[in-house]
Amino acid sequence: MYTVDALLAGRWDTFVSAVKHLILPVATLVLVYMTLIIKNTRSTVEEMLRSDFVEYARALGLSRSVQLRYALRNAMPPVVTVVGIVFWFLLGGAVLVETVFAWGGLGQYGVEAVIYSDYAPLQAFVLLAAVFTLVIFLLVDLAYFLIDPRIKG
Repeated sequence: MYTVDALLAGRWDTFVSAVKHLILPVATLVLVYMTLIIKNTRSTVEEMLRSDFVEYARALGLSRSVQLRYALRNAMPPVVTVVGIVFWFLLGGAVLVETVFAWGGLGQYGVEAVIYSDYAPLQAFVLLAAVFTLVIFLLVDLAYFLIDPRIKG
């Protein structure tokens, strides 16, 4: 929130400093969780490239880029599901990253509420985690519809 606050206040030096301090924590979270998304995307696209509709496109003489586009479009729903699940896990990963990089946030707030048996902040943390989960899975369902309108909920 330091970055957002500095941006809204027009304090560019504070904004740049906050962004510099976010580089390592964000890179850590990306490196940890992006591997799962990349592996899932690669295996799903490879499976789609071996499917009948891509074989048919290849038999028709369509270019390799068109075949890849067909495969990627049909591989997106499982990938979007994994991205939604990974976003949910980011909340747990943020606790560790916030602790290691001494960057206070919602994760540390929840952990401290558990340690000190402070139930009101713990309830707020659980409520925010539930709302975060609902919003993420709603966005995943909307992304399904945008990717392929034939998918019915």
